[in-house]
Amino acid sequence: IETFEGTCKKKRIQFQLTFSAETCSVKADKSKIGQVIYNLVDNSIKFSSENQNIYFSLEKGDKAYISVKDSGAGISKENIDRIWDRFYKSDSSRGRDKKGSGLGLSIVKETLLAHNENIDVISTVGVGTEFIFSLPIAKSAEKLKNSLKQQKAVKISRGCDN
Repeated sequence: IETFEGTCKKKRIQFQLTFSAETCSVKADKSKIGQVIYNLVDNSIKFSSENQNIYFSLEKGDKAYISVKDSGAGISKENIDRIWDRFYKSDSSRGRDKKGSGLGLSIVKETLLAHNENIDVISTVGVGTEFIFSLPIAKSAEKLKNSLKQQKAVKISRGCDN
């Protein structure tokens, strides 16, 4: 978010952050998921008007669910499936002032598929767009340590029974 500080100040865009848990460790490539979040936030900023909010949330359940939601231009039903295509730029949502190669969402989709996860999009023209993706929860070091102790204990007890 700090990377976009100048643009956000200029457009008077604010972020609303919501986290359902104090901490949440996920099993993922940190740099690749950082790129996913960067691309989603970048698009939200590009397609949001001045004085808007962008909502970023993390819900922890059986997986971590990450959402980036804006109240920007929105994506038409006709274009929604094509946004994942490389180099695709929708004429109706991209003005001449919008910079980009049309690769961002393609990279997002490919990265999440490489993590065996998926991404959903909900969008209404003139209302905004929400992208939601999931990542697997990582086992904590303590849980892993306890699990290894239990496995060791089981092996020892089985050895004593013979």
